[in-house]
Amino acid sequence: MDQERVWSGQAVAPGIGLGPAFLLRRERKTVQRSEIADIELELARLDKAIERARAMLELHRKRAARRFGDVVARIFDTHLMILEDEPAFDEIRELIRTESVSAQFAAFKILDNYARHFEKQEDTYFRDRAQDVRDVCRRLVGQLDGEDDTVLSDIPDEPCVLLAAELNPTDILRLPQDQIIAVATDAGGATSHTAILTRTLGVPSVVGLRDITTSVQRGDIVVINGNSGKVVLHPNPDQLARYERKHREYKEFVKSLEDIRDQRAETTDGHSVLLNSNIEMPSEAAAVLRNGSDGVGLFRTEYLVLTHGGLPDEEMQYNAYRNVIIALEGRPITFRTFDLGGDKAFPGAGIPVENNPFLGWRAIRVGLDRPEMMKPQLRAIFRAAVHGPAKLMFPMISTLEELYRAKEVLQDVLAELEADGIEYSHEVPVGMMVEVPSSALLASRFAPHVDFFSIGTNDLVQFTMAVDRGNEQVAGLHQPFNPAVLNLIKMTVDAGRMAQIPVSMCGEMAGQPLGTLLLLGLGLDELSTSPSLVPEVKKLVISSTLAEARKLAEESLRLDTAPQVRAHLLEYMKSRFKNLPIWFEPGT
Repeated sequence: MDQERVWSGQAVAPGIGLGPAFLLRRERKTVQRSEIADIELELARLDKAIERARAMLELHRKRAARRFGDVVARIFDTHLMILEDEPAFDEIRELIRTESVSAQFAAFKILDNYARHFEKQEDTYFRDRAQDVRDVCRRLVGQLDGEDDTVLSDIPDEPCVLLAAELNPTDILRLPQDQIIAVATDAGGATSHTAILTRTLGVPSVVGLRDITTSVQRGDIVVINGNSGKVVLHPNPDQLARYERKHREYKEFVKSLEDIRDQRAETTDGHSVLLNSNIEMPSEAAAVLRNGSDGVGLFRTEYLVLTHGGLPDEEMQYNAYRNVIIALEGRPITFRTFDLGGDKAFPGAGIPVENNPFLGWRAIRVGLDRPEMMKPQLRAIFRAAVHGPAKLMFPMISTLEELYRAKEVLQDVLAELEADGIEYSHEVPVGMMVEVPSSALLASRFAPHVDFFSIGTNDLVQFTMAVDRGNEQVAGLHQPFNPAVLNLIKMTVDAGRMAQIPVSMCGEMAGQPLGTLLLLGLGLDELSTSPSLVPEVKKLVISSTLAEARKLAEESLRLDTAPQVRAHLLEYMKSRFKNLPIWFEPGT
């Protein structure tokens, strides 16, 4: 009997799938240098290939929109924008002219350099965009070589688990949906296209497994747990039976969530909490509505910079913000100003790459130093807010001076709009993110100057624990349940309560079911997470009491270590919710 093996990756689409493996193998394309005699002919050949690639992408976009809706279709918009990136393609043409090389080689060399630059970024969203560039590169080189897109022609007729080094949008568009049980990939992150598409398809998926495709053979039995991020190869009979039971339980659980979609997140003893969604594209508004969110607690505006290939002007931003506000049908949305710089540096933005990016020139620091970036965004947000309820928050505020300066810039912008006679909303609450220990420690000093706090736990945890969350050697120290982190959260909540302003949380911690009651007990007014996780969090809220949540929080705050807190929460949740699938159980 083959020995059981377990991988841990990033769960990006919930559910449990098990079955025989099908491997999609595609070697990463490389192009050898070759010289050409006629430069003008080669440039013309490049232009024709670009047009053919554009036409194919537009066709795929239409098909994606018909089959899956605009969320998926937007992915092809990103690829089309890359094809229209003038600086990149000017570099390709210049390389052909100066070195008399083939269009294939020039395109591959320049686009591969862009992709490698993205891959070096610490931020997973920007790192995942390397796949976009490689997809466009593969498509363009294929057109130059006269090759068609890869077709999944040898996929078996029976249901299977799909494994691949990575999947491009066209692959997933061609998947026979009724035959794919689950998906796992070596590469990818939470914002990769594999993640976005499989969530849309409702197929359990895990990404970032690194080398699973080198160890699995076609037909091997594989279990993919899209709730915990675990992938099991060759499960023993007892394990297989256990996962089959969990699969059935989870399907029944998900079905039960449909009944509470429009229900308020209110505990059985009458305490309400708002459950919002984190999104980064206007097209994701549909998922917000579909999952019963109260609104959007975090709109990551940086996506506009990435998809545009540079800083978008005021009108482009205004249209994007207006569209998402209208799409939310009256639900409120919180816009975070650009969180750029440091790890989110990329070609064309004029932001340097730094040795220690998380502690460097980023977020509000960039905005304050570059008012030509910040002011058009503020104008666009306040203009768009005429169309529906909106909030504004500044990221990575670490000192009161930064907050004062940011509000001064805002006042200048509003005065300009007034002087120009441009319509804008006068009812946009202005808040700040608490994601630096200094802002949590001085929360009572910040509170009188803002309308709300939003705790960003991703950065708060890594700054508090002095740990780079992308560094595998110290990943174990990235502990959201560490007592130091919990006390900073409580300090922020207490300061907000004293100042009578709401306190929300929009980091990954807000979407962990294991911590839902803890956060409720700490006094959070709002939780904002991925749209797909909102129903699960709501189920826990409406099945609990505020009294028990407060008791659990008090007990947790008395513990000394993160493992102790986690163990205490796990024991309580398993005992308290025996009838719910234990999707937060370690090792499942």
